Amino acid sequence: MDDDSGWNDLLLRLWSEDVRDAVVERIEEATVGRRGWLVRVFAAPEAVRGELTETVHALVLAAIRDETGADLDVLGSQAAWECYEEVWEELSRRWSGGGRTRLVELGREPAVVRLLAVLPAEAAVCAGADVRADGTAEPLWLQGRLRVDVDGLRAYLQLDGGRAPSAVYDTIQALLGALGDG
Repeated sequence: MDDDSGWNDLLLRLWSEDVRDAVVERIEEATVGRRGWLVRVFAAPEAVRGELTETVHALVLAAIRDETGADLDVLGSQAAWECYEEVWEELSRRWSGGGRTRLVELGREPAVVRLLAVLPAEAAVCAGADVRADGTAEPLWLQGRLRVDVDGLRAYLQLDGGRAPSAVYDTIQALLGALGDG
């Protein structure tokens, strides 16, 4: 179904690898502190919670709209949705192997998991963990190895003007130290 607004033709004329990459970069910037979502959605799509997939789907639609002005839900054409597929595939290429999350050195995993477990839910999510309904943090494991989003932890420390409670700040500093980033 093509629309009569002209957006479909405009989107297809301006779409290129550079535009796709700009959309992907917009998503990557918007997900600092949420990059565990990207890894989970693209590394194990069949095992991830549906809400995370839907959230990433909404991020892709919003980034395409913000970058190009085209609203794919309104356009509805198969050709326009191919742009979406290109973004999804590029995100998968970049994040299915862990993306910019840090691989935790072997032997340091127990200490990192213990520290992640005492973080508030929001800080744990920023580190790449998924918070279960019972409030416990599920660390980001990929192919049997623990990964942590260091950029997300640093971003968390900047929230509220960098006024994290001292216990949380100390825990994050201990985490960064365990990762060799202290």
